[in-house]
This record gives sequence, C-alpha cells and structure tokens, in this order.
Amino acid sequence: MSDLLLELRAIEKSFGSVHVLHGVDLDVRRGEVIGLIGENGAGKSTLMNIVAGTLAPSAGTMAFEGRPAQLRSVRDGRAIGISFVHQELSTVGALSIAENIFLGDYRAGPGGFVNYKAIRTEAAQVLERVGLGHIDPRTELGRLRTGEQQLIEIAKAIVEKPRLLILDEPTSSLTPFEAERLFALMKELSDQGTGLILITHRLEEALANCSRIVVLRDGRLISDRASATTGREQLIHDMVGKEATFTYRGGERGPGEVRLKVEGLKDKGFLAPIDLEVRAGEVVGLFGLVGAGRTEFLETLYGARPRTAGSVTLDGAPVAISEVTDAVKAGLFMLPEGRKSRGILPTHSVERNISISHLGQLARHGFVPGGAEREAAARRAETLNIKMGSIRQPITSLSGGNQQKALFGRALLADPRILLLDEPTHGVDVGAKSEIYDIIHGLADQGLGIIVASSELPEIMALADRCVVFAGGRIAGILSRDQMSDDAILELAFSLEADAPGTGKAPAYAR
Repeated sequence: MSDLLLELRAIEKSFGSVHVLHGVDLDVRRGEVIGLIGENGAGKSTLMNIVAGTLAPSAGTMAFEGRPAQLRSVRDGRAIGISFVHQELSTVGALSIAENIFLGDYRAGPGGFVNYKAIRTEAAQVLERVGLGHIDPRTELGRLRTGEQQLIEIAKAIVEKPRLLILDEPTSSLTPFEAERLFALMKELSDQGTGLILITHRLEEALANCSRIVVLRDGRLISDRASATTGREQLIHDMVGKEATFTYRGGERGPGEVRLKVEGLKDKGFLAPIDLEVRAGEVVGLFGLVGAGRTEFLETLYGARPRTAGSVTLDGAPVAISEVTDAVKAGLFMLPEGRKSRGILPTHSVERNISISHLGQLARHGFVPGGAEREAAARRAETLNIKMGSIRQPITSLSGGNQQKALFGRALLADPRILLLDEPTHGVDVGAKSEIYDIIHGLADQGLGIIVASSELPEIMALADRCVVFAGGRIAGILSRDQMSDDAILELAFSLEADAPGTGKAPAYAR
C-alpha cells in the first residue's frame, strides 16, 4: 500500500468574482505532520474546508488513500477518515464532557437508549490521551475553561480514529503544559500512521513539531520546505514577501514621569492586592499562564470587573473608576482579548467600528453628522494603514489583522493617556503582527503609557520595557529590561502556578 494519504491537484476556489485559491497542489503522507501557515486571507481555511468536505472546489481534484474523493459534506469527509478541529468551539456547554465527545453517536443499543457506561468509559480513556485524565467525564462542559474545552474538541476528533487530522490554531487558548501534551499526542498519532495538518500562526510551533511547512500567500502555494532545512526568517519572507521585524526598540526612548499609579487593587476573591506604576512612553508587559490573573487585573482596573479595594492615580490626580465609562473619561482605554466576541461590532461597518467610542464628541443636538463620523474614521484608518475597499464595508469582510487595527483606531479616537491591550495580536498573521508592533512602539514614542498582556514570550520580549509576571492571582515579580529573559520570566510564571488565584489552594476536579 502506498504511503500517500492525501493528494490535491490544481485546486481552485472562487466565491463569485473573488478568486481565493489558485491551482494549489499538496501531498500528505501517512504519519506526516504538515505545518500550514500564511497570512490571514491567504486561503488556508478555505483549502482545509475543501479537504474536510465543508466546501467544494471550483476546479481541481482530490484523492484520498489512492482513490478519487468528491466530498459533498463534512459527513462524507469523516466517513473516509478526515477530521477537522476548528479554532471556534462547537461544544455544548449544558451537556457533559462524555456527551460532547460522543455527540451524534451515543453507543446506543438495540432499544435506542444511550449507553452512558460505555461513553463514560471511552471518554475517560480519550481524556487521558489529551491530558485531561483528572476530569470526571460526567462534568458539565460549560464549567471548563476555554483551553480545556479546546482539548475536548480534539478528543471528539481522535475518538473517531481519523486517518487525517486537521488542527486549526489548536494551542491558541492552551497553557504551555497543555500545548506540550498536545504535541506529544500529535507525535503519538503520527507514529501510528495518522497524517496531520497543523494550521498555526506560531512559527516556532511549526518548526518544532512539523516535518514539512507549507506556505500559502494570496491563495497560491509559495513554498513547501522541510522544517530541518528552513527557519523563521525564511518562512516570514515566504508569507509576506518581505522581511518583518519583531525587535525591541524601547531603548530609543526614555520613560517619562509616572502616568498611572495603582495601589492595592483587588477584586472579589480572585486577585491579591496589586501595586503597579506605568510611566509616560513606557510599555509594560504582563505575562502569566492561563488563569494567572493578567486579564482579571486589566478588567478590574478598567471598571469591567468590580473592585473591592485599591486606588488609581492618573498623572498625579486620583480617579474614581467604578465602570468602563469612568475609565474612558479618565483617559484609559482597553482593547479586550477576543476580537470576534468582545471587540468588533460584527453587523456594522468599518466606519462605525472605529467611530463608536467617539460618537458623543461628534454629536450635534443629539445627532451625529455622517460626514464628521466618516472623516474621523477615515483619518484613523489611513494612519493605521487599514487595508480595505471602503470605510463603509462590513468589518467582518476585513482580515483579522485589519479588524484589530480598526479597534486600535477606535481606541485612539478616545484620546487615551493609558492604553490597556489584552492579547493584541491574537489570531493575526505575522505581517499584521509586525504592523501592530510598530503601532504600539509609535504610540509609546508619543508618550502614551501602555500595558500589554500577552501569553507569547517573543511578544513580551519585542515590546516590553518592563515585564510584570502574574501567577496565582498576584504579581510574582517585576523584571527590568536588562533582567528579562525567557528563563527568568518562566521561572516567575511557574512559581505560584499550582495555586488557585488569590487563595493559595490548588484547583481540582473530583472524579
């Protein structure tokens, strides 16, 4: 039997007049792990949706295990052994973990009754494989955090014993421990002959865990390289057609006077009292494992989460922040994590998504002049180099990176003195990431104080003048620029990792 698993030849895909894929060829062999990378809009998801049966190609052929494959649905793809784990969760929070894993196939007997004993036993086995063996399969899935739910999605896929497994950004919400367990599982599946395709924006993941890395750009296959013979710089060049820079340049500016002073900030039962200062022109990086308290701190400071103690001083004057509008009026603005769920207004235009924070200032006698709104939004869009056809087109028609830049435009129209950024480059490609880094550096050069929470160490190293490490709901340590290194940051991050936030007690799930 040939070891060739998947063969794609001259795959084309158009949506009306928009040509998304241009004659893509790709082979995947049994036991091979392929990294699929490219900028947002490069065609990665479209190509994999064709492989999985979600979409039909406009032209070209596909063969699976040596036989022509014309898939009409995801069910057809699963029937021949192809599973696609999407980045967006499709779990049902009100059902148990076991019920989610076997959704659609409850191992029912002749009478049609669900065989709960069978699905719980099999669920426990597959949970062990994805690193969640400590969780009872009867647990309601909605109780799990996002990273654990992502692992349940992977468990749902591997329980079907696929011969080709496609993973779309699987580590985006995982802790480092969970990610390492996932990579070990991928190696285990590969050794058993399963072919894997890993879609990721994290080049280090692809280089470390894939045998080959395929780059798409503008719907065309640009390169197909062995991981052992390529590197980060070459892959970035393949993706964007030019060099992208991720270098720290804070040394070019000196931080000014203390702009923000936080003393004893505490929420209800999660954070320990937090003290922090941010100077004008300074970028302060917040790092920590999932659940360490970075987001909770930012939300509490911003008024999106109730505080129980603490004071905030801005440019030497005390400010009272009990809700988000207080923060914005005082000069703080936050871009939250989760662009799709908590950032953009998906039913509105680019113009309205940028201008929404500024409508009060633009209003005249209760009405907002359309020309004024358009001019303000267009000016910010041009400054931030947002790539679009029209300021009035739907925000959802832009790439992820351009959507994120539109949110920066919204923040800047509020004229903040302190900018709070929670995972500002999550889910964007390396080209957009490089542009966003330039935006952040440029705003710091203008004197803004900036706090950036990120789960990516290279991002912290590229942006931060100081690094504040969170662990267990408290600050584990603060490192100056000359003290910052991957090892020093991680040592602090793991120092209190076993504690539940603010309590000193380890979280546990009972079996």
